[in-house]
Amino acid sequence: MSTATPTVELQRRSGVSRLLGLMKDPTVVGAIIVVTVPIIVAVVYPVVNVFIQPALEHWSRFFTRTRYLEVLRNSLFISVLSTISATVIGFGFAYALSRPKFPGKTFFRITSILPLISPPFVAGLSLILLLGRQGIITHGILGLDISMYGWHGLWLAQTFAFYPIAALTLSGVLKSLNPTLEYAAQDLGQTRWGIFKTVTLPMAIPGVASAALLVLMLALSDFGNPMVIGGPFRVMATEAYVQVVGMQNLGMGAVISIVLLVPSFLFFLIQRYWVSRRQYTSVSGKGGRLDPMTISPTVKWLLFAFLMLVSAFVLAIFVVVVWGAFARTWGFDWTLTLENFEFTFLARMGHIWNSIQYSLVAGFTTAVFAVISAYILFRKQFLGRKTFDFLVVLPAALPGTLVGIAFIFAFNQPPLVLTGTAAVVILSMIIRNVPVGYRTALSGLHQIDVSIEESAADGGANTLQILKDITIPLLKTAFTVTLVYTFIRSMNTVSAVIFLVSAGTNVATTSILGLAEHGYWGEAAAMATILIAITSTVVILFRLIGGKKLFEL
Repeated sequence: MSTATPTVELQRRSGVSRLLGLMKDPTVVGAIIVVTVPIIVAVVYPVVNVFIQPALEHWSRFFTRTRYLEVLRNSLFISVLSTISATVIGFGFAYALSRPKFPGKTFFRITSILPLISPPFVAGLSLILLLGRQGIITHGILGLDISMYGWHGLWLAQTFAFYPIAALTLSGVLKSLNPTLEYAAQDLGQTRWGIFKTVTLPMAIPGVASAALLVLMLALSDFGNPMVIGGPFRVMATEAYVQVVGMQNLGMGAVISIVLLVPSFLFFLIQRYWVSRRQYTSVSGKGGRLDPMTISPTVKWLLFAFLMLVSAFVLAIFVVVVWGAFARTWGFDWTLTLENFEFTFLARMGHIWNSIQYSLVAGFTTAVFAVISAYILFRKQFLGRKTFDFLVVLPAALPGTLVGIAFIFAFNQPPLVLTGTAAVVILSMIIRNVPVGYRTALSGLHQIDVSIEESAADGGANTLQILKDITIPLLKTAFTVTLVYTFIRSMNTVSAVIFLVSAGTNVATTSILGLAEHGYWGEAAAMATILIAITSTVVILFRLIGGKKLFEL
């Protein structure tokens, strides 16, 4: 006799009934397999491999050696510092652009997305060209001998690399706030500063926390900027690379990547819980929505000056990269030349072509996978659905360094030997971008009334027909956005692929890092300029042809 309660028994029977019902639809069964198998192979299997690799001596060495504890402290210190500064700047942009009659909105929107379409280490490279020992400002104008290598240079690089992420996150939050409460506070005699302090900021706090957690995850796992400008200031991501590639110590590399995963995963869970539980909007009754309150003239122009200063520095970052691409020898001979581009086209064009091909394949595959995953996990009920929903977004919590090392362990031995192939590089690109594509597709599905699909089913259409004729056409925007987003991020990725590329599968970003590491600034700047030109062209074409905004503030 069963001891289960009636409620539990009903739930069990309901779950079994749904499962049996799904088994009668081969399209759904096939789609579930298409979703689950890649996640298990490319996420669960590699991560498990990382955890079982280190021996006890590796763990003991990490927690007893000063070298590794110092690296851990460095990572936490610079991540928190960069998160604070990036979130403050991001909030400034988002707040200004959410207010009516703020001058220069279009200009500030453009300067805010520029770091998003460039390789993640361009900020570090530009700071060396601007403020390094041979920098155009420090050496060329001021005659100073200053080194940007170290925590201060890395802090600046990460701040300017990640503040657009905070701005994008906070922009939607601030735009969704109902201004009625601000006007009510004004009617009660509050000053503008009092309104901001007691109404606007408290309502935005959940969004600020969410943005800060997101930036903290990115800063903690950042690889490109520490490699370029970190110098003697070692962090966890670069130390893992040194252990695996430089010392061939895979065990210590695995330990470091696992330790790096712990805070990243914790921040991911907190951010995910926060976003799911918090409401950023204040709902009022019916009627038209009021425009947000304008900013006082004094605050408006102070904020304008601050944003102009940040934007000027962002523009300088890109200008100096292009300038460096044409300079014969940076810091010594400013003569304009095409020699750096000649080197790129003769010696490294294959790396750029690899990036384009891999990114296109990754973009299309990610878009297809994301749409199918969102449809199956959102529209269908089956056992284990919530688990696989979690696994699909899990890669967002995995540092690129861990993904690269995990793929080495997983795909360097049977049953899947992919090491040294283009497939393993493309697979890493897909896995890193699936969470964003999945969430984009889910947002699109939320806007499609399920009654449309139910009507088609009542008319005799099967799941495949519904998916092909109704759902996918209605999700074409989400599909295109995911394709373009994945292409851009794959073109600029470095932290995972640097562990996976070989002589025949090298990509542009790893090539640029190698050139910068050996002091070939002109050649590195030339390749970075080409990459920026490609991604910028894709964004512009996407906007002109589709009339859509990929990164919107």
